[in-house]
Order: sequence, then C-alpha cells, then structure tokens
Amino acid sequence: MPGQQPATVVDKATKPDAEDGTAFGGPDAPLLDGVQVLANRDSAVLVLPAVTGAVDYRVFRLPAGARATIDGMGEKVTGTTLFCAGYRQHNDKAAATRELLRVVEVTDLSGPTQLVVEAIDTACPFPGLLSPVHVDLKVGIDEVPVVDRVPFAFFTEAEVTARYGSLIRNGHGKGATLAAQGPVASPKVLARTTVRVTPTGKATPRTKDFFDDFDGQSGPFAAMGPARGGGRTHKDGRKFSNSKWDAYVYNDEEDATQLDEVHGLLRVTLPDWIQDVFASVVLVPRRTAKLSDTTYLHVTFEVASNATARRYWWVGVCGAPTAGATFDAMSHFTGNLVQTPFFYQDDGYNPSLEKWGCLQFFPRDGSPFDIAGASRSESDVRVMLNKPDAGERESVVNLSPAQYPASAAKPSWFRMQNAQGQLGAGILDDQLLLSPRTRFDAWIRRDRLVLFVNGQQRLCNSFGANRLAMPEASLALGQVLYHSAAERLEFSRSFNDRTGQRFYLENAPYADEREWDNVGFEEEVGPPTGFDEAACYVAR
Repeated sequence: MPGQQPATVVDKATKPDAEDGTAFGGPDAPLLDGVQVLANRDSAVLVLPAVTGAVDYRVFRLPAGARATIDGMGEKVTGTTLFCAGYRQHNDKAAATRELLRVVEVTDLSGPTQLVVEAIDTACPFPGLLSPVHVDLKVGIDEVPVVDRVPFAFFTEAEVTARYGSLIRNGHGKGATLAAQGPVASPKVLARTTVRVTPTGKATPRTKDFFDDFDGQSGPFAAMGPARGGGRTHKDGRKFSNSKWDAYVYNDEEDATQLDEVHGLLRVTLPDWIQDVFASVVLVPRRTAKLSDTTYLHVTFEVASNATARRYWWVGVCGAPTAGATFDAMSHFTGNLVQTPFFYQDDGYNPSLEKWGCLQFFPRDGSPFDIAGASRSESDVRVMLNKPDAGERESVVNLSPAQYPASAAKPSWFRMQNAQGQLGAGILDDQLLLSPRTRFDAWIRRDRLVLFVNGQQRLCNSFGANRLAMPEASLALGQVLYHSAAERLEFSRSFNDRTGQRFYLENAPYADEREWDNVGFEEEVGPPTGFDEAACYVAR
C-alpha cells in the first residue's frame, strides 16, 4: 500500500454521532486507542491494536439514515457497509485457533470520511458471494462426499443488506451448512473509536500509458460472442468488451460468472463448470504494451493474493510475431489465451493458441515439506517463458528461482524475495489474505522481471540466455479455478495438509471471487526506486 498517512482521531469518540447528526444509539464501549491508517486512492487500510477477547474487527460509516442500536447484549448496525478483518489463510494444517487479522480495508471512500472502528466478540458472518443478480447453483459432481454436494447461491447486495441490516464485506463466520450464509447476530462491542480518514485521491492516474481505477467510465462489459477454445475447453468460451478491456471466460458456470464494476472495483466471480474443469478469466487492456532491451514496462495492479495449487491470479505478457498484429484496427485483442491443466509444467501448453511468445508469472501454494529444519513454505511464484512457434509441448522455459533451497546457505536472491528473510518463508506467505488487497508492481524488460509487493522488492528474475523476442506485447491479467472438487479433497491429504485454507473449505469451496483495482502500465521507464540488482536470480 502507499505510504502511511496519519488519521485524525475525532475526540477519541466512543459514541459518535451519525453523519446526519443523529445521536449514537449503540451501547457504551471502552476506547480503542492506537489505530493507524494507510491511505490509498479511494480506500484505506486500518491497522488496529490487539484487544483481549476480540474475535473480529469491523469498520463502518454512519451515513445519513444509518443507525447503531442496542440489541440484547450486543449492537446492531443498519443502513451502511460493515468492513471486517477476517482471518489469515494458510497452505498448511489448520491450527486450533484462527489467526485473526488486525487490519481492515475500507473501500469506496471520497474525501475526508468519519469511520467507526470496533473490536467485537463474534465473527462477521459470511454473507455469501456477491453478484449483480441472484444465482442458485448445484454441485453437479459425485467426486466429493454427499455431505459436500449442497446447493449454494450468489447473492445480490440488496439481499445481503435485507438479511443483515447492512452490507457485509469480508465476513468469514461460517453458516450452518457448506457455503451457506453465516448467522444473523448482534455482537458485543469490546472497544470502539472513531477516526477521520482522507484517501489520497484519484485525480492523477498511477501510470501514464494505461490506467483503470474502475470508476465506471469504461462502461459495462458487453457480450461479444464466442471465444475460441482451440479444443482445450468443453465448449467455446465467451468474449466480453468495454471501452478499455477485452475479457474472455472459459469453462465456467455461465449463469454465475460475473464481471462487475462496483464501488470503484472490478469484481470477478468465477465458478468452474460442474466443479470439474480448468476455468479461467482473462482480461486484456485494449492497448499495445511496448517492450524494450534497456528500459522497463511497469505494470501495477491490486488484487487479493490468497492462492492455492488450483486457484490464483495470473499475469501474462504475450505478443504476435509481427508488429501491429496483436490488436486489430478497432484495438481488440486478436489472440486467444486459453490455459490448460499443468500449463506451468515443463511440458505444458503455451496459453496462446496462435503460439505467440509469452511471459507468465503467478503465485501458488509453496512446498508441502519442511525445508532444512525450517517450516514449510506456504507460497511461491512461478515465472515462465513460452517460446514462439514451438512444438505443442516444447514452448515452456521455467525461469523460476528455487524459492526454498534445501540448505541454510541462502543466496542473496533468496533472502531478498522472502518477507522476513527466513528460510522456509515463501515469497508471499504474508499475503495469504482475502482482504486487504495486495499491491503488485512488476518491471518487465526483455531479459528480466522485477516484482515489488506492497512497495518491497520480493523477486528479481534475470532470464539468462532466454529473452522475450516479440516486437510488441499485450498485457493480460486473470484468475483460474481448476477442478474445485479435487481441490476440496486435496486440502486434507496427510502429506500436504492445507486445511488452514478455512475460507475455501467452509465458505467458497466451488467459486473464486477476487476484486481488482488500480490496474495500469507505463512504457520505457527506469528500474524502481530501491531496486537491488545484486539480488537478482539468473536463470540457467
């Protein structure tokens, strides 16, 4: 996130008035002191102090008409949006207690905003996955036990608000059955304060050549017909477009997949078809991205970064072999990027049906084994190049550094890419989060990828004898969900126990929901400030 911006504590108010002047009607609570704020363009992350007995934290406005009232022994808040802290996820065995986060991301801010901050004794309920329209789905695969074959639904914001009194964001409290909405409850407030947050503002784009902060100006995604699957899908995909993006969806439950600009975010909801196939969404900005041997293409984006072996975000940089052929005269992408199972293996398929050159990078779930006496890595980042016009299974060049060496003699590139510089700590172990979103910045040269995470250098890959040869490129961002029924069964394998992925086990087993924001790129720039070239891994 951008640099810290101090918040003004408004009278350290434990009983704040609503924005329309209505007196606070909730119960008394002790002061929650020590809140810090990291401001973003139209959002903010609040870093909270520990409170004894806290099971969750929530942050909300009290706009005109919103009310906080006493409800039994607890507090009911209506007419607003409740942003909750939730829990850290783990690609490891579930611990006896959940790891409560002490950070809450609040979105859709405009100008100085008063926020009520509370520590509560009950988990915010899981409100269901959100959709512009209500959708009911059935689990259509017999691979999972009967008890796991329960119907589930996607809910509109109006439905969630009607059930809980307010819209709930990032609620993790599980329902009575798998993937069901959590119970309605009025938690006891253990501590409370009020802060005034000022976002940094959206007047200046973060990158000069392409930028989208999803404020609605690019228009809704319109259906553009089928997208060629090239024999890799159970049927052709679907293409959508607006003024800034071409989007492609493959192997999904068509009635439920959503590309929805809402509250200054792009929300992508992706369920895989009958919980059995490699579903993917690919988003391509409608503008060529220039590559160079000497300067960098800077790519920036924000997205929740919790990842498993079968669901994660993905970035590709692919281009036609002839200049001017990557986009047509109407600036629509002319290629087709279709992922397949095990595409990341050394004999995987090039995602480009046209066999264009590509660079790909994306997170996964680390190593299932302890390393040299240290704990297992719970994350890794795959970096790979696809050679153009190669054979069906001969295009892949795996450029990824060994992110968990088997000895304590760690090279400099390994130390750099770990958040705490510890053996066994994966590159994104601290980012296994549903919220807040992670900011990623990638600097791409024909022979190098540099990746910063929330402003910190975490990876540098020099490609060695390999390099990107295409004269121009497209940027592609997306997410995958591969065979969610198999993922559910694999989480509890004894040799690779990942039952620490509680949210995917309890709340969202058969669909992946991610929100993107502040996506852009700029061409022909220098390396990032603070770049340490000595920490680069050179592929061999």
